[in-house]
Amino acid sequence: MTIDLQTLKCGECGSSVLKRTGLNEYTCEHCGSVTLVEDKVSDRLERVLDQVKNEAGRRLAAEEALRQKLMLRKAGIGVAIVLGAVLVFQVVGLLFFKSRGTSDAQRPTVAALVDRTIPTDGVKLGEPRQVLVGSGSSAQPKLLVVARNETGKPLSRASIRAVYYDGDSRLDERSETLPIAVLEPGESAPALIDMPSGKNVTRQELRVQKLSEPYSSVQGPRLAFARARLVQQGERVRLVGRVANDRKDATAIGGIEVLVTLYDDAGQVIGFGHGYGQANELAPGARTSVDVSIARFGRAAAIAAWDYRIGYSTLESSGARTPVRSADRVIRTAGGPENFNPDLRLGTDDLLAEDSERFDDRQLELLPLVDGRNNIQQRLFLGELVNRSTDAVVLAPGGVISRYSGNKFHGTTNIAGLAYLYPGERFPIFLEPEDMERITQTRIEWKPMRRAALPGPRKPMEVKVTGTKAETGSVLLNFSQRFTYKSVEVTGSVKNPGSSIVGKVRLWVSLRDRNGQLTGFKLVDNLPAIAPGESVPFQVNVEQNGRDFASVSTLYQTE
Repeated sequence: MTIDLQTLKCGECGSSVLKRTGLNEYTCEHCGSVTLVEDKVSDRLERVLDQVKNEAGRRLAAEEALRQKLMLRKAGIGVAIVLGAVLVFQVVGLLFFKSRGTSDAQRPTVAALVDRTIPTDGVKLGEPRQVLVGSGSSAQPKLLVVARNETGKPLSRASIRAVYYDGDSRLDERSETLPIAVLEPGESAPALIDMPSGKNVTRQELRVQKLSEPYSSVQGPRLAFARARLVQQGERVRLVGRVANDRKDATAIGGIEVLVTLYDDAGQVIGFGHGYGQANELAPGARTSVDVSIARFGRAAAIAAWDYRIGYSTLESSGARTPVRSADRVIRTAGGPENFNPDLRLGTDDLLAEDSERFDDRQLELLPLVDGRNNIQQRLFLGELVNRSTDAVVLAPGGVISRYSGNKFHGTTNIAGLAYLYPGERFPIFLEPEDMERITQTRIEWKPMRRAALPGPRKPMEVKVTGTKAETGSVLLNFSQRFTYKSVEVTGSVKNPGSSIVGKVRLWVSLRDRNGQLTGFKLVDNLPAIAPGESVPFQVNVEQNGRDFASVSTLYQTE
């Protein structure tokens, strides 16, 4: 190539990107052309190229300095505007308050930023214990730690971190927040921290995470249960309680949370649970219930005492919530839980019912059992539960029937499935003991039940039986034995005479012999919703387990 010495550009492509690649040799980095020049020309060309580089560097430096100068000028203008706005605001505020004649004590002050952090050494940790939470193969290893607040200040959502080791080898680390929103000064609270699964933990190091006070809080009366029951069914423990908003200042409250702790006779924590009120907020005079399931560990030790504390917030009309701080809010009770049969279905409302709301279980009677056979000639017994009250409906009746042959216990039968039972009504029950030829006695453990005055909760329906047809069927057992049995096909209809739709009807169809004793029954639970004035038909095949039937009776429920 040739080089234009006037413009210092490549003669082939016009590029100004020239590089010295050898003695008197120059290469164009754009097109790759190579030019050889004389020594004098080469020296002169090198000097010219150096001058060009120096000039370009100077120009770039000047542009960068100008850019930084402009940025500083803009920043200074922005700061001046902000400071001016703040000054104007303060002057206007002072003039406004001065014009209204406010005193110095009433004049607003600018709040300074407050460091809300609290030294972590003010939280004292008890000796950690490894425990199993749950039962059987589902039990999970946890680290139990009890933390005590000795900072002298309330703590918001305090948490603990555990680092686990196998010897000197670090395995894992986990953290857990204490199960109460605000931990008051002097209070203790337990925490269960997850442990590495399937690993050998020989030691752990614990440290309290960053602490702080609640952003806002107010002093207020402590909240206590108007009624509370600690209940145990097998290994399950729960606390049910009723909370009422009895504040005298007509303030609504919400965010109700409960922490329950169990202790053995040595004062060691052997379980705790955390739960919330069923209602999100309580107007003055309103009440709600709480049902807290408690994680139990150390099952070998009996429950000797328990305590609970309730946290809550006041509700502003704007929707803002302010935590309420209460002194001495931990309420302790000596003694263990009430024990109930594990098969009983205990509802919160049933357990918390007042004495005036309870149904007297002495008004329930289990009629004498009727001997019968099923369709493969195995022995069974039929029973009926009767409401002997004349003026009260029993709500959600239930119990556990224990069966005995002589002094030998032969299992239980659970009475369940009813929403209510009206005076004089009979609810049919099957008792099907295995390898038992006779039942000499029964014992019933009733659940706590509520009552309702007539007319009660049921919507009136008209049930008619329009036909019965006796039939005979057969069953082949194990491809070797065939059994015959009797059954009755019952047809009828259910009519809704009311003015509103009935969502669902459950119907028990019972067969009775000539003495009125139960000889078979079946539940019909596939009936559709029924509109006002309409009726739906039903057809059901009922096995006859006792003597020949002579009549059909029905029992229905509506939702």
